[in-house]
Amino acid sequence: MIVDNHITHLYPPVHGGVSDYVDVCRSLDPQSQPCFLDHQSAITTPLTGHCLLHYSGYGYAKRGAPLWLLNKIKQDRPHIKTLGVFFHELYAFGPPWSSSFWLSPVQQHIARRLAEIADYWLTNREGSGQWLQRFAGNKPHVVLPIFSTVGEMPSYSTNRTNKVVVFGGAALRQATYDAAGEALFSWIQAQGMTLHDIGPPMHDPALSTALEHTGAIVHGRLAPEEVSKLLADAAFGMVTYPVNYVAKSSVFAAYCAHRVCPILISKHYAPSDQLTAGQHYWAGVPAVNVQQDKLKEIGQAAWEWYQPHRLVRHIEVLKTLAQGNLR
Repeated sequence: MIVDNHITHLYPPVHGGVSDYVDVCRSLDPQSQPCFLDHQSAITTPLTGHCLLHYSGYGYAKRGAPLWLLNKIKQDRPHIKTLGVFFHELYAFGPPWSSSFWLSPVQQHIARRLAEIADYWLTNREGSGQWLQRFAGNKPHVVLPIFSTVGEMPSYSTNRTNKVVVFGGAALRQATYDAAGEALFSWIQAQGMTLHDIGPPMHDPALSTALEHTGAIVHGRLAPEEVSKLLADAAFGMVTYPVNYVAKSSVFAAYCAHRVCPILISKHYAPSDQLTAGQHYWAGVPAVNVQQDKLKEIGQAAWEWYQPHRLVRHIEVLKTLAQGNLR
């Protein structure tokens, strides 16, 4: 049974960004409690009290369309005192030969119905917020870019060393190196910088050779506090992500939270989520030496952008929304 006076975080039993988010929130909020929710446990776990559903379709179903989850929420809704939904993802899309193309309408239906059923909702990017408002109306809601799951710097350090960090899961880092190409390694060597690769193995022989040739330090997996220590004085952190989705990237958030100058590789760089190229991040692999004043200026702007949605703000908002006081 769910304890009525606690916020119960409902989330899928798979490791990833959603579980990292919940784990960090729970570490600072002793009144919250976890509840793994999969197809099997949904049969035996009655939902009551204050529930916050963390929604990312692919966490609950292989094809990203967990109709069973929607049915479960609808079934238990009369017994749930307050229902919130944090939309970490809405729906996927892709070319006609992909499953996401054909399942996108079902995924949209599930997200739409959850927004309609919920008492309040949250999401991590403006584009998702605009889509959800079409169906959820004026019910309490907040758009909060994701926080850093590897720690935050309460104040920014001006001491920056010639370190370039590429951090994250294997797939994200592989995509980052692929998007950056040889230009990254040439720039690092030309500027006398050191590349620090942090995360699980990528199993790409050609990339391993390039990293070795560049003199990169391959750390492998590190504890959050070790990642934070490396970022604390790094000059740059690189990631590839669509600019209009980067507000949901915990890796980008980690760079901003540590006053690192983020290098973002995207297909376009239109302003999004109060982020502007050249002000809050460097667009693409630098072709020239970045002056110390400029990298510190961007790092500071990224750190300041991050402050309104740092971890403590998420905890405050979750509690306030559950109590029904935020509109």
